[in-house]
Amino acid sequence: MRILLTMLLLFCLIPFVGLADDSSDELFVGGGGPMPTLLFLDLEDLNGAITDGGYPQLTEILFANGGGGYGGMMDGFRIGGYGLGGDTSAVLGSRSITLNMEYGGLLMENAVSNNDDFTVVVGTLLGLGSLDLHFVNNAPETFEEAIANPFISSISKDFYAVHPYIAFEAKPLSWMWTRFQVGYLWTLAGDWSFEETEFTGPPRSLGGLTIGIMIRFGGGDPFLDLEEVEAALDELSEELDALDDSDSDATEAVPAEVVVQPAEDETE
Repeated sequence: MRILLTMLLLFCLIPFVGLADDSSDELFVGGGGPMPTLLFLDLEDLNGAITDGGYPQLTEILFANGGGGYGGMMDGFRIGGYGLGGDTSAVLGSRSITLNMEYGGLLMENAVSNNDDFTVVVGTLLGLGSLDLHFVNNAPETFEEAIANPFISSISKDFYAVHPYIAFEAKPLSWMWTRFQVGYLWTLAGDWSFEETEFTGPPRSLGGLTIGIMIRFGGGDPFLDLEEVEAALDELSEELDALDDSDSDATEAVPAEVVVQPAEDETE
């Protein structure tokens, strides 16, 4: 969850980050949104180990939820980040197993084809992630049984992630983009850990095809030309000076002292 929260915070900040560019014709884009993704993972080594232990085989298709965001040039370099997390479970008799996977990181991409309503980008994500395996063996039916016979164990491991991809963006509305992304996730994992104990076990490497869809909220705005901004500020300064001069002239035209005679009392 820490990875997902970090990535969600990142994509909230991305729209406010600009990239300097010398050309005023370039268009800046920024924003973020949800990104549901299907992961087609290679779990052959892991499934072999857990089925040998009497647990059911896990499906290799994992549905992940998350989100991300990015900012940069419409037709150029962009930077941002995203995070995803999901799980898959299987049950066999009195035994069950759940695999939870989370990962996220920094994305860098570049637009290779662009027009007003359709953009093609290539990029990669560099980040970190974690795997958690949750085993249940003979779930208890009473409180006393739960205390007497421990039945749950959980192990976890961390991994490094590299995720190259190609994405296709369309613009149905001025403030919203849709993004279809296809990539390949590759990870390099460490050892499993349980409390303070560490031990080796599959998978050492985990990867597979990924397909995701992002709804990005945020538009595009041209970068401001500094010379145009300076000229506008000079013009505003001249108008303010003119207003000051007119106020001074109006003050000088008012008599220095105006004496108001009290009205006579009609009763006298």
